Amino acid sequence: MKYKTIALLAGAALSLTAIAVAATPVFKSESVKIPVPGAYFQGTDAAILNQNCAYCHSANFVNDQPTLSPATWTAEVTKMQKAFGAPYDTAKIPSIVDALVARQKAGN
Repeated sequence: MKYKTIALLAGAALSLTAIAVAATPVFKSESVKIPVPGAYFQGTDAAILNQNCAYCHSANFVNDQPTLSPATWTAEVTKMQKAFGAPYDTAKIPSIVDALVARQKAGN
């Protein structure tokens, strides 16, 4: 009787293991193509924006933002540094803001 119980429990454990293995999803690696051009800033002030913004944001993302005041851009750029760890120096914030405001005025 004891051997029958052990055999039944072992059989049940093997069955459950087989079901779990069969239910495991198979993951497939896929290639992703990043859309370029458009990923980097072009034109006036492109260098400062590519050096300080493009590692997280595409130019299209930034260019599609609503028109913001210099004070609002300053708050946003400061937030990127303080809350999200953007690695630019605090002394660069006014230059970054000037570049963002100039792009909006130019219609970029």
